[in-house]
Amino acid sequence: MFADHFHDDLASFSDVLLHAEAAPSAATIEAVALTDPARLDLLLTHFGERHECTEPRARASQWSKYFFARLGIATLVAQLASDRALDFDLNSMRVVCDDDGTAAQFLFATGSAPVSDRPGHDFSALVDDAFAPVIATLSQHCRLSTRVFWSNAGVYFDWALGELERQQRIPPERLAAVRALMTCRQRPDGGFNPFHRIHKRCPPGTLDGNGEPVEQCRRLCCMRDLDSRWDLCSNCPRAMHRAEPDRATG
Repeated sequence: MFADHFHDDLASFSDVLLHAEAAPSAATIEAVALTDPARLDLLLTHFGERHECTEPRARASQWSKYFFARLGIATLVAQLASDRALDFDLNSMRVVCDDDGTAAQFLFATGSAPVSDRPGHDFSALVDDAFAPVIATLSQHCRLSTRVFWSNAGVYFDWALGELERQQRIPPERLAAVRALMTCRQRPDGGFNPFHRIHKRCPPGTLDGNGEPVEQCRRLCCMRDLDSRWDLCSNCPRAMHRAEPDRATG
């Protein structure tokens, strides 16, 4: 549907948004199932079994990253490339899940994605109609703060925006409009802006979880390390550290 607009490190997201006629042969579920606690629990349980993760909060947070990365990144690219916002209605969409229960592709019931008359830098439908109901269900399911899930969503959104800025294929004024959005507490329509202050600055000399110099990190930990299956993410605020000073020997 929008495949021609995905390049370089974003190319793997080119087949995330599809219309029903282009749907793969894989089994699908109703997208609204992601807002049903019982049906979502089945996906999370399966995800936990496949990844040997038993802690409910860690399992839900890690599962959510696939949902936010795939839908959020694909929507960002599609909207900025076309300069038109997409509309989302989980009641009329279907989802293709990977073998581990993560949401992999999103199918629009109509012949093409529903495009509104709003500009591409307007992500109110993605936030309010796609992300928010799933986050509410996830939070209710595992009793993990919604702020953690919104942080997960924002981190991938910010990464993809950085990739588009680096590629310089999107008109700069569209990129600038989204970057400006991320500096505002509220959206222009007055709605909640989850992409505000996703990261925080680190003091000079800070190293990330991989021991690499870093200028910023996530503002909030994703809490996946509540399960021993996973360590801290490399950009986790709890993974930030300073280099150990060289010790004199002799």
